[in-house]
Amino acid sequence: MPEGRIVGGLNGHVMMQWLGVNVIWIAEDARGQGIGSRLLLQAESSARALGAHGAYLDTFEWQAAPFYMKHGYAEFGRLDDFPPGSYRLFMSKRF
Repeated sequence: MPEGRIVGGLNGHVMMQWLGVNVIWIAEDARGQGIGSRLLLQAESSARALGAHGAYLDTFEWQAAPFYMKHGYAEFGRLDDFPPGSYRLFMSKRF
């Protein structure tokens, strides 16, 4: 990858002592190199420093649920037929 190229990012917020992860994005050709894990761990660390005691996020069934489970997240809710024939997962993790 060319130096200086943006290959990923994480957008989140801390509110009411929870880290809300809005989106993690990694360029397709940069996946599998630990970038997403490093971004998530850094966001969790920063959130803990701000007093957060947990994190939450949502994903779709075809996206990154196994990635989040590997990092200790568990499903706490599911919205079926979102989109039709699939579902949206809501996941959380306590620090």
